[in-house]
Amino acid sequence: MAIVQIVTGILGSGKTTTVRHLIEGTSEGTWGVVVGEYAEDGFDAQMIRASGATVRQIVASGLGGGQKSYLPPLKAFVDEGSVARVIVETSGVTDIAAVVEELTSDKDLMRKAVFGPTIVVLDAASFTAHDKHFGAQLWAQLDVADIVVINKVDKAPMEDCEAMKQRVLARNPEAQCLFTYMGQADRTVALRIPYEGFEPRAFRAVFDDSLPAEFDAFVYRTHRVVYDRVHFGHLLLNLPDAKIARFKGVLRCHDKSRCINGMPKQLDWDNTPMEGDTSIAFIGLELDERREEICALLDAEIERQHTHPDA
Repeated sequence: MAIVQIVTGILGSGKTTTVRHLIEGTSEGTWGVVVGEYAEDGFDAQMIRASGATVRQIVASGLGGGQKSYLPPLKAFVDEGSVARVIVETSGVTDIAAVVEELTSDKDLMRKAVFGPTIVVLDAASFTAHDKHFGAQLWAQLDVADIVVINKVDKAPMEDCEAMKQRVLARNPEAQCLFTYMGQADRTVALRIPYEGFEPRAFRAVFDDSLPAEFDAFVYRTHRVVYDRVHFGHLLLNLPDAKIARFKGVLRCHDKSRCINGMPKQLDWDNTPMEGDTSIAFIGLELDERREEICALLDAEIERQHTHPDA
């Protein structure tokens, strides 16, 4: 009988990094991962496959007011019996209530799978901003947590991290909080085998419909190489008046394609091997009306680098 765990958390919190840490070093074929990607392209699956898991990905899982189902790929893993554990990593803007309701209403799945603790990943560095701008989504996720991974503690004072923990526990006293760096959650806690009769808090939580404004998403693509990735990255971090919650994908540089992963004022260059032309997903508010402007700014920067590579 497969053990299933839901891993959720708001955009950029480090869900994929946490999942990769949990599965690295385990036997090949042990893990199945269902990844939900909000944008029309998906990038997280490539990163998780590099850690040795079998991955099935859902793309555009939040576009157009709809939510694609996690149930079919999850049931396929469980029915095939080829993996011992399955992680369902939701997209950062998923209506977690809808996911839980769909999974628990499937009697066949509930008979064949055992659900472990629900893990919610929290970004210590961006907690204040997320609480301010996306509070309804943030707390809807934290409300269902059995384990809260307070991630990126290297980017926030420890007293602030402790204050976050106390706020979480005041709202959800059942949660077990783990302070982590780069998603390195304690496997003995996060992957504990559910005891007989264990029921995840997500199955018992009472949800309301107070979600924030719906996000927009688009993918910027170009076949032209970037000569100065530092300058290009600086532009991504400082796009004028852009309400961007997250950007991630592939940046084709002059030497090789690189994995790029960022949010406002924070940019990471992941070492995961990537291939292909530039393809960067942007997720945020009011992006439909800003898409052409943002793409034009990025195109202009690449043109400048090709015309004046030493400038």
